[in-house]
Amino acid sequence: MKKTLIAASVAALVAAPAAFADVAISGNVIQEFVTDSDDTGSSEDGLMSKAAVDLVFKVSEDLGNGMSAFATIHTLRDNGTSGNADQVVGLKGDFGTVVVGRMESFSEGKVNAMGANDSSDYLTIEPNGAYDSVRMEGGMAYVSPSFNGLTFGIAGYALPNGEVAAVAGTTVSKADGSTTVIGSSAAVSKDATAKIDATDIMVEYANGPLLVRASHEVVDKQALDVSQSTGADQKTTNVAFSYKMDNITLQGNYFDVDNGQGVTTNDTDGYFIGAKVAMGANTFAVGYTEETNVDCVTSTGVCTKQTTGDDDQSYIVSVDHALSKRTSLTAGYKSFDGGKAGDTDKDELAVGLKHVF
Repeated sequence: MKKTLIAASVAALVAAPAAFADVAISGNVIQEFVTDSDDTGSSEDGLMSKAAVDLVFKVSEDLGNGMSAFATIHTLRDNGTSGNADQVVGLKGDFGTVVVGRMESFSEGKVNAMGANDSSDYLTIEPNGAYDSVRMEGGMAYVSPSFNGLTFGIAGYALPNGEVAAVAGTTVSKADGSTTVIGSSAAVSKDATAKIDATDIMVEYANGPLLVRASHEVVDKQALDVSQSTGADQKTTNVAFSYKMDNITLQGNYFDVDNGQGVTTNDTDGYFIGAKVAMGANTFAVGYTEETNVDCVTSTGVCTKQTTGDDDQSYIVSVDHALSKRTSLTAGYKSFDGGKAGDTDKDELAVGLKHVF
C-alpha cells in the first residue's frame, strides 16, 4: 500500500510541471550598502541601506495556427515602497507582436536602457533622468517580425482621464543619483480631448555581435500639463548600440530632447559610452555620461536647462563576482561632477549581494 502511495505521489510530482508549463516566475532580490562623500548634511550622507525586490509572472498560451497569447505582471519593492512595473497582455504570431497595457516606452525601456552597464542596482549614470517618460498606462504597441535582422516597433499611449504622462508629477532619479519630482504637481491633468497622448517609434538592427536601436518619442504638451496652452510637444530622439567581441562588450547611447516638459527653452542632450569585460567569474564595467545641466527644483517640481556653466559629467566603475549562476557579489563606484556653479560634486560607493531566480 505504501509503495502504491509513493508511486502515485511521484507520478503526481512529475506531471505537475507539465500542467503549469505556461506559467513562469522570475525575479531578483538585491541588498546594497552605500556610502557617499556629500557633506551637505542631507539624508543621503553616511551608510545607507538600499534594497530591491522584483517579482515577475509570465503566462503564455498556444492558440494554434502559429499564434500565442501572453501576459506579464511585474511587481517590485524598492527600499520599503511597493510599486507596479509592466502589466501587459498580448498576442504573438507570424505577423509580429501586439502588446497592450502598462509598459515602458521603446525610447526608455529599449534604447535609453542601453546607456547602462554596471552591476549596481542603486548607482546609475543612465542619461536623461530629467525628461525620462518612464512607464505609462494605456499603452498599445506593435513590434514587427525580423526582416534579415531589421525590426521596427510603433506604440501609442492613451492615458486614463485624470492622469498625466509619467514625466509630470513623478519622482525620478537624476544622473547624480538624487531624486526629484518632474513636472508641476499642481493643476496638472490629462487633456480630456480623445486622442493619443504619446507616441513612440523604434527601429532595431541586429547582426551577430552588433545591435543598433533608434527611437523617437513625442509626448503631447497637454498630457504633460493641460495648462500649457502655449507650450509645445516634448520630443525625444535616442540612438544606441552594443557590440560584442569575445568577452568584451562595447555600449553607447545618445539622446536629444526638444521642449522638455512642453517648455520650448528646455532643449537638452547627452551621451553614454561604456565597456564591459568578462574574466572568469568576474565581470568588470566602466561607463561615462555627459549631459546638459538640467536643474529640477523639488519644491516646485519645475525643471529647466541651465544657460550657464558646463555639462554634468559622471563616470562609474563596477565589478560583479559570480558565486553561482544565480548569486553574485557586486561593488560599484560612481563620481558626479555638476557643471553649474553651486552644484555639489558627489562620490558614492556601493557593495551588495544579489540573487536572481
